[in-house]
Amino acid sequence: MQEKDITQKMLEQFNDVFSDIVNVLLFDCKDVVDENSLIDTPTKSMMKIDGKVHSQDRDVAKYWQNSRINIALFGFENQTVPDKLMPLRVISYDGIEYG
Repeated sequence: MQEKDITQKMLEQFNDVFSDIVNVLLFDCKDVVDENSLIDTPTKSMMKIDGKVHSQDRDVAKYWQNSRINIALFGFENQTVPDKLMPLRVISYDGIEYG
């Protein structure tokens, strides 16, 4: 299971693949996000809760930059088995990134 996840992450790190996925899933196959407007962003984040440092690692994340302004952060989380708590994990990833 872990090996499949690594393969997906490696493929999704390519901007052309990433932009195709975003355009299909979010923009009804319209070419809205151009591969050249994507910028890699760190996938590991750190936070301190109750005096303890915790780390989070998301699969793939990229900023969508248009006219020198980062207008969105897209992140992918791959699952081979559905996890009903995944939306909460993603919300925490995004909160730390924007915080």
